[in-house]
Amino acid sequence: MKDDGKFRESIVFSPLSEPIVVQAGPGSGKTTLLIERLKYIIEKRQKNYLGTGCITYTNAAKDEIISRLEKEGVQLPSNLFIGTIHSFLLDFVIKPYSHFFNNEDIPFKLASFGFARNYKNDIATMLKRPPYLINNSTLEAFESLNRDKNGNPFCYRGKIPSDVAKWWKSLLKRDGYIDQQDVVYLSYLILNKYEHIRDALSVRFPYMLVDEYQDVTYFQERLFLLLNHSTFFCVGDSNQSVFGFTGAQPENFKSKWENESYKTYKLSNNFRSAKHIIHLANNKTDIEQVEAGINGTSDQKVVFFKDVEQVSEVIKLFHRIRDNVECDEDYNPYIILARQNKYIRVISNLIKNQDIEPNMFFQKLKKEHYRRYKILYNSLIAILFRRESDFKQAVERIEEAFSYLLFNEHPNFVDLASIGYDKFMWKKLQVYTLQYLDGLVLSETTVAELFEEMKDFISNLSKDLFGIPIGNKLRMLNYNWKNQVKASKGTTISQLVDQLEIESNLSNSEGNVISIHNAKGQEAECVLVLAESKSQLDEWLALNNETEEARVGYVAFSRARKLLCVWAPLIEEEDYAHLDENVTFLDNSYISMKETV
Repeated sequence: MKDDGKFRESIVFSPLSEPIVVQAGPGSGKTTLLIERLKYIIEKRQKNYLGTGCITYTNAAKDEIISRLEKEGVQLPSNLFIGTIHSFLLDFVIKPYSHFFNNEDIPFKLASFGFARNYKNDIATMLKRPPYLINNSTLEAFESLNRDKNGNPFCYRGKIPSDVAKWWKSLLKRDGYIDQQDVVYLSYLILNKYEHIRDALSVRFPYMLVDEYQDVTYFQERLFLLLNHSTFFCVGDSNQSVFGFTGAQPENFKSKWENESYKTYKLSNNFRSAKHIIHLANNKTDIEQVEAGINGTSDQKVVFFKDVEQVSEVIKLFHRIRDNVECDEDYNPYIILARQNKYIRVISNLIKNQDIEPNMFFQKLKKEHYRRYKILYNSLIAILFRRESDFKQAVERIEEAFSYLLFNEHPNFVDLASIGYDKFMWKKLQVYTLQYLDGLVLSETTVAELFEEMKDFISNLSKDLFGIPIGNKLRMLNYNWKNQVKASKGTTISQLVDQLEIESNLSNSEGNVISIHNAKGQEAECVLVLAESKSQLDEWLALNNETEEARVGYVAFSRARKLLCVWAPLIEEEDYAHLDENVTFLDNSYISMKETV
C-alpha cells in the first residue's frame, strides 16, 4: 500500500483488539504515529478504568510523548503509563511483589548509578587486580551485567568473566538490591511463576504500545509474551538495532513481523533527510525509503572529506560548508558523531578550544568517599539551580543530597517511616534547607564549615518544626576530610559553585558532540560523522544485515536533515567510486576557495 495519509489513518484507527507491528525507518514519523494511536486508544477504550502502557526506550522519548500530548490538549488519564520498561516493572511488579523472591521478605531496592563503587575493593579481589586498576569503565560493566537465555549472569561487553558476574549478582541480592537489568529478569520470574499476578497486570493494561522494539532483550520479549490479555502495538526498525551490548535481539522484532496473528505495516516515507542522504542509506538496506519531506528535493550531495589529516582541520572544514546551509531554527543546527567515548572527549576539547582543569577537590572526594561526594555535589548543584531560578530542579537536588545523607539510598527508596517523617515533612525540610543554602555568603563559607553548619541547621530544624531529633542520622556531615584537610578549609563554596557553572556551560556547548548510540532518536540540520579508521568507515558502509557495526553507520548517516559530511583518515576517492551518484569529495582547497572569494 502507498504510504500516504489514508494508509497511516488505517494504522491509527485499526480495531483496538488488533495486534500490530510497524516497520518504521529513520525520519518516518513513527513518534507521531505512536502518539496518534495512543490518542485513539484513550478516546475509544470501552471502559475508562482500563489502563494503557506506552513503553519507551529512553526517558527523553517519554518526555517528548508527554509534552506533545499536553501541547495538543490531551487529558492524560490517571491509568496511563508512559515510560521505560524498567520504570513500568518497578512500579507494577518489583515494588509490590519482589518480596516473594527475597529471603528477607521485603521488596528489593534498585541499586542506583555508581553503586559498584561501594564494592571497589571486593571487585578488585575477584578480578585479581589492584584497586587502582578498577576504572569507571569496569565499574560500568558491573552495573550493566545482563542475563543469558538460561538466566545466568552475562557480560555482553565481554569485560567480566562469568564466575565473577555470578558472584556480583549474588552480592547484590544478599544486600537486598537488584540492578537495572535484573529488574526485567526478576519481573519475568515473578510473572512466570504467579499466574494470578501476570493475569492481573495484563487485565489492568489491555493496551500496550512498545517503541524501538528491535532493541527488546530476550527476557523482555519472554515477559511480553506472558501478558496474554494485552494487545500490543509494536514499532521498530531492524536496521537501527545497535544495542547488542545490552542484550538487545533484533530477531524479536523479526519474529513479531513474521507472526501471522499480527497485522504488519511498513512506513516507507522519510520526512527528514535530503534525497542523497536517503539514497546513501538505502544502499545499505533492503528496505528502501522515499524522500517525502521538504528537504527531499535538495541537490546537496553527501560530502566525503579526502586529503585532510587532522580532526581539527576536518571540523573547521565542516563548519565552513555548513555556513552555506540555511538552517531551520526549530532544529538543532549541527551534531558531530563518533563511535567511542574517548574519541568524543578529544573532539570536545578541540571544539571548546581550551583546556579546563577538572575540579580536583571533587575528584579526590569522589575517590575517597563517594557518599559524601554525592551529598556535597547535589547540595551545590541545588545552589546553582536556585541561582538560575529553577526551583523545582533545586529541590530535587536537595532531596537527592538528603537521601544519601540520611539513608544512603536513591530518593525513590528512602524509608521515611524509619525517622518518623511523612512526605510533606520531608519536602518541607528540603525547601527550608534550600532557603538556608541560598542565604549563605558563599565566598566566606569553606567546604568544611558548610558540613558543620548544615549538620546544626538540619538537626535544629527537625526539632523545631516537627519535634523529631535526627542528629544521629547526620553522621555523614562529621568528616575528617581524609587527604583533603587543607583543601576543605581553604576551598570556598563560591569557588566550587562557580566551577560547576563553568563545567555546566561547557557541557551544554559540547552537547553537539555525541556518540552515535546516544544520537539515536535525534536529528540535526547538519551532521559530521567521524570514523577513527578507514576500515571502521568501510564497515559502517556495509550492508546492514552483515554486522551490527554496519547498522551503527546507518544510524549515524540517517541523523542528518540537510547536510551529511563523513571523514576517516586516509580516504581515497577511488575506493568509493561506487557511491559517486550520491557523494562528492572535498578537501582543504574548499576553504582556500572560500577565503579567496
